[in-house]
Amino acid sequence: GASIPDMDHENNKNKINIMFVSGIIISLLLVILKGSMISGLIIIFLAITFYYSKHRGLTHSFAGIIVICFLLLFMMMGFFPVVSSLAQYANYALPNNLSIFLILSLLGYFVVSRKVLTYYVILLAICLFLAPVNIQYINWQLIFIMLFTGAVSHLILDLFTPSGLAVFWPLTDRVFHRNLAAVFIVIWLFLAVSYVYAFGHIVLTYQPLLNYII
Repeated sequence: GASIPDMDHENNKNKINIMFVSGIIISLLLVILKGSMISGLIIIFLAITFYYSKHRGLTHSFAGIIVICFLLLFMMMGFFPVVSSLAQYANYALPNNLSIFLILSLLGYFVVSRKVLTYYVILLAICLFLAPVNIQYINWQLIFIMLFTGAVSHLILDLFTPSGLAVFWPLTDRVFHRNLAAVFIVIWLFLAVSYVYAFGHIVLTYQPLLNYII
């Protein structure tokens, strides 16, 4: 999630172009497979949004990252039936973990920096191998929280830069700096600790992972 706000950067134009083309291809595939085009259309919309957004504008505001994180969430939710339909069309029983790996790898290709993309894919594969995930029990609320928390961490770091950020746009165009960042760090840490306290048991009691460790 931390890489999401910088998708509007000039250096990511090629990635955005690929995202746009991918959205068109996926939409056409969904038409052929008689599925919902929502995932493909979301990719196209995100690509257009990132392409025309001014750097440190929409994507560097709380309103912007909330909307973008929701769209990414809906995109991932829509990808599961897409992947399943493609697998059925190819007469192939696709394992749950492979579906998740393909979807998160695609998402990573769009939002993760090229410098760490390979490490991201390797780490993702290791995590899914050690801790298999059942698609039916995915907590989408937690997925959104993780995306949003990562994006907020990016905003906090950018608040320490001399140019600051208009984080409360469109409510106000006022640019905030490190003083607000310090407040957000306290809030962010509190929420992070609360998150671990509330959901940490999911990791600590996750039996498939413990089977490998023990």
